[in-house]
Amino acid sequence: MNNIDVPTATKPKSVIIDGELHGKFKLLCKGKSLKIGGVLEDLIKLYLDDPRGVQKVIDEHKELSQTF
Repeated sequence: MNNIDVPTATKPKSVIIDGELHGKFKLLCKGKSLKIGGVLEDLIKLYLDDPRGVQKVIDEHKELSQTF
């Protein structure tokens, strides 16, 4: 029998991350056999190495997502 992941309303996991965003990220990591903490560590290291470059990518993504 196959397990099917059904998105459900999620309560916030912390005051920093929205519960729905956390659920989506958790599902993405689970599907790729990644650990959430490891991915976040990598993202923090990347941001510390190149804060302007990462912020530029974030800003561009926000602009693109607002146009749809």
